[in-house]
Amino acid sequence: MKPVQIEDLFDYRFLSAVEMAPNGEWAAFVVKYADVKENGYRSDIYLAHLTRFEVRRLTTSGKDGPYAWEASGDSILFESKRREEAKGSAFYRICVTGGEAEFAFELPHKVEAFRSLPDGRILFTARIPLDGEPAEEATDANETSDYEVLEEIPFWQNGKGFTSRKRVRLFLFDPETAKTTVLTEPELEIQSFDWIENRVAYVARRFPGKAELTDELWIHHLSSGESRCLSKDELTLGETRFLNKDSLIVLASDMAQYGRGQNRELLLYDLPNQTSRSLTPDWDRSVGNSVVADCRHGSGPMLHACDGFAYMTITERSTSKVVRISRDGEIAAVAEPNGSVDTFAVKNGTVLCVELHPDALHELYAYDHDEVRTLTSLNEKSLTERSVSPPEAFSVMSGNTQLDAWIVRPVDFDPRVRYPTILTVHGGPRASFGDVFFHEMQFLAGQGYALIYTNPRGSSGRGNDFADLREKYGTIDYDDLMNVVDAATEAYPFVDADHLGVMGGSYGGFMTNWAIGQTGRFKAAVSQRSISNWICKFNTTDIGYFFNKDAIGTDPWEEGGADKLWWHSPLKYANKAVTPTLFIHSEQDYRCWLAEGLQMFTALRYHGVDSRLVLFREENHELSRSGKPKHRARRLQEMLDWFDRYLKTE
Repeated sequence: MKPVQIEDLFDYRFLSAVEMAPNGEWAAFVVKYADVKENGYRSDIYLAHLTRFEVRRLTTSGKDGPYAWEASGDSILFESKRREEAKGSAFYRICVTGGEAEFAFELPHKVEAFRSLPDGRILFTARIPLDGEPAEEATDANETSDYEVLEEIPFWQNGKGFTSRKRVRLFLFDPETAKTTVLTEPELEIQSFDWIENRVAYVARRFPGKAELTDELWIHHLSSGESRCLSKDELTLGETRFLNKDSLIVLASDMAQYGRGQNRELLLYDLPNQTSRSLTPDWDRSVGNSVVADCRHGSGPMLHACDGFAYMTITERSTSKVVRISRDGEIAAVAEPNGSVDTFAVKNGTVLCVELHPDALHELYAYDHDEVRTLTSLNEKSLTERSVSPPEAFSVMSGNTQLDAWIVRPVDFDPRVRYPTILTVHGGPRASFGDVFFHEMQFLAGQGYALIYTNPRGSSGRGNDFADLREKYGTIDYDDLMNVVDAATEAYPFVDADHLGVMGGSYGGFMTNWAIGQTGRFKAAVSQRSISNWICKFNTTDIGYFFNKDAIGTDPWEEGGADKLWWHSPLKYANKAVTPTLFIHSEQDYRCWLAEGLQMFTALRYHGVDSRLVLFREENHELSRSGKPKHRARRLQEMLDWFDRYLKTE
């Protein structure tokens, strides 16, 4: 069999947004896949029958989704890009039993999320200007401008572009009258919303000039138009759901002990009594799926409510799962795969999960009590004719801390051969490597490389103490990584310690930049969407002014602040680097802005170190995960060429 190829990415199917019909008969989900000719992705809606276990494609335009079930459970309302002349968002309706989709209506805004109410009205969110030109013109996708006016921070957001003086607001649309009503205050940026009967709950962030870290929780009555704030300026909040008409759940953190990265608790609000309490007060878990991978495109909620229970995804060490939480705080796992749960839905005791496994790409699985059933086979043939090298787990003591680590042997492994080996560092740092299939690693293994990876301190899945890296960037985490490399070279004779590489993106890019300024043991490096200068990142990126303050514990103007930020900056040590380094960056990466890569690239070239910077236009921080297909392929080829040049030659 052939090893994993770059072009295999073009054949993978990425599942997301699974949701069950109100009557529980069907489940719908979105499937995306590469369109190489157009250098983009096609998107269609699929159906799975939950008693006959049949799966079929519902829409075929390649331009469909997101969607919402209508109250009857017999039809789906979905957004589509079929109407090229649409200035806002065009919606269609299709019956689950078949037939052609029919145009339903067009909203004047670019919709970000929506829900269909039983009476046919639509709740939706969209980003609109606070003032100035009419919303219809301001949200025209073809709008161009010769200038931008910035009056607040953040002034741009990764994947969103310039957002100064624009807010995601909540609207109510009536298709019968074509009337759109704004439900929220202008200064509030909607983060999450849910509805029950005649009420809407939403989480929002207020920022007149500067967005803070705390959020507000509101209840809005659709009939009276009255709104009531349940929480303000106290907590950072996540997704919210109605448990029933009198109870509301929301993910929350007071950030008191571990800062902005502190693991969130699940709060229960008693609406009639206007009280709240934590259902998970002593439960130190990473909420959501933190297991990193490059074979996803799309997402879905991490929190659901059903039959009086809360359901959510959590990450424990190197896997993620779904747990059920009662009003009494009792917690039970209901879906526990060997891999990751990327999105899920629940109804009538059945849990549907989109999962990644070590030897399988995305499929949809049904958990019904003790029975687990695979519902789809959309990626069944993707790996059947490929040689995949399974990750092998090993443990390393770093000081007094035991670390989880893995090694991937080269395809066609020969124990008599010593292989060039690459240390891979994940982003975050609050993320986690696991056993799930990782195209990038399998591709490199197929090209004759061994790969080492680990979850150093700072990673998710092992509690707040383990993940607390504040004011320690480049210290204990770097020590952990070097100790894992030392252990691997000692335990595995095929690891060629004279031909080591290092690579990573985001935080992993920071650590790659940091490593080459601390040691010369690596003979090649690939630094992607990286951080090189905490002072620069503080003032130029969408999260810099609060992420950097939390991560390093200071700002440039506090006494000693600039010195501390500079001490933790890889750029400070760039004059010591000798490792040839490839930098990969995206022009529209506003999370780790282009300036970070440029500074490090310039520093290395200035000091005579061989380096190269590849800049991808019309891409952002998500290049490796959801970038344009041809760009993703070029990125991998650039990485391979660089490592081949320096690790496969004497």
